[in-house]
Amino acid sequence: MDSLLIGPATRKQAVFAGTFASLVLLTFVIAGPRAHQTLPAITSFMPMCALTVFTMSGIAAFLLGARFAVTQQPMIGALGGAYAFTAITVALQLLMFPGIFTRTGLFGAGAYSAAWMWVFWHAGFPLLVIVAALIRDRFPGKSIELPHIDFWTWALIGVPTALAVALGVLAVYADLSAPFHMAPETGVLSGGRTAVVICSLDVLAIVVVLIKGRLRTVLDLWITIALLASFVDATLNLLSIVQFTLGWYVARVFSMLAPGVLVCVLVWEVTVLYRKLSEAHTTLLHTSIRDALTRVYNRSYFDDQFRREFERATRNRQPLSLVMVDVDNFKDYNDAFGHLRGDACLRVIADALAGTARRPGDFVARYGGEEFALVLPDTGLSEASAIAEQARLAVMDLRLTAPIPAGQITISAGCATTIDPNTLGTPSALVHAADAALYDAKRAGRNRVQSVTSLP
Repeated sequence: MDSLLIGPATRKQAVFAGTFASLVLLTFVIAGPRAHQTLPAITSFMPMCALTVFTMSGIAAFLLGARFAVTQQPMIGALGGAYAFTAITVALQLLMFPGIFTRTGLFGAGAYSAAWMWVFWHAGFPLLVIVAALIRDRFPGKSIELPHIDFWTWALIGVPTALAVALGVLAVYADLSAPFHMAPETGVLSGGRTAVVICSLDVLAIVVVLIKGRLRTVLDLWITIALLASFVDATLNLLSIVQFTLGWYVARVFSMLAPGVLVCVLVWEVTVLYRKLSEAHTTLLHTSIRDALTRVYNRSYFDDQFRREFERATRNRQPLSLVMVDVDNFKDYNDAFGHLRGDACLRVIADALAGTARRPGDFVARYGGEEFALVLPDTGLSEASAIAEQARLAVMDLRLTAPIPAGQITISAGCATTIDPNTLGTPSALVHAADAALYDAKRAGRNRVQSVTSLP
């Protein structure tokens, strides 16, 4: 089953993504000039956002890794690595952030450790997306055969994860100076060349994705929006370093949006694929119970469903009728016209028989060769005989010419009915009774219906 994520984007999907991107830019335009506006303090907002980014990024990394294992497309694996990197760096930044778990941060974090993790997070994500886009160009096509898929999974996802941990160690133990002008307790940037570099990396990543992908796939659309959200996040942090300002709040909303949009798209893909799988399963189930030639039910379905109907008749003390039908002189028809005409003959006869089983619960099955079975629940002898006669006349109305004295194809039918609920016997006994009635009809001259009132 093809991946919708790397499939061509429809016009509707492109319009929706474009509208979403426009809303992101509009929010940025409105919030940017008011970035310094002070809002009520929500002290739990920052750790809540960090936890959300970690969770969303972890889910995105897992789903992309699973998709890579199926499609073996390196770009998907590399994007999974980008989100795994984000999940680890944001988790480490939260743990090192002063005042969240301890006054100075965990792991012996220094005054600028959390700030450096913020830099690594926001610079590493667009860099890894650029790598993914370049890998896409290096390995073109929908998928490739990669030897040692487990190795590639660790290389594309495990390496960025290990890199994030290594950068965390660097931020704690390398005694790094402030990456930009900032208040140590905020852990966010306030300008300088580092901030410009981070914003430039987001812009560069957007340009690379646009050039390499040209927004042709669903993945191209939403990775571009994720990068746009990352750019807005970094820029608003550049405009306002003070906690609990409009810029500070909106920046964190967009930090959650960067992994969140892709998670939504991945979940949407899983939902659509599940629906398609369910439809395919229904189609397969429908096909498995139908005879390939005549399209009525097959012998396997008859054996199972007839047993169910027999058990239901036993419980409810209702009659059950079975009509066995055989095409008269069908071997002579095959010998005269060939098997292709014989197959066509069976198809039209099956359609005619199916037309007589109109009530809910009635069904026609191909019993074997040129023999069919009509199962008629809650049907007495006289009504079953009438339906069998209707079936005989329906085949006569087809006027299928045949090299026999009658000059056309006819059927013989044997009808057996269970009347006394205390002597229903077994399903096989009812089949034998109907089959015996059928051969009585054939011995009596064919093209007729013979009935048996009840089981022996």
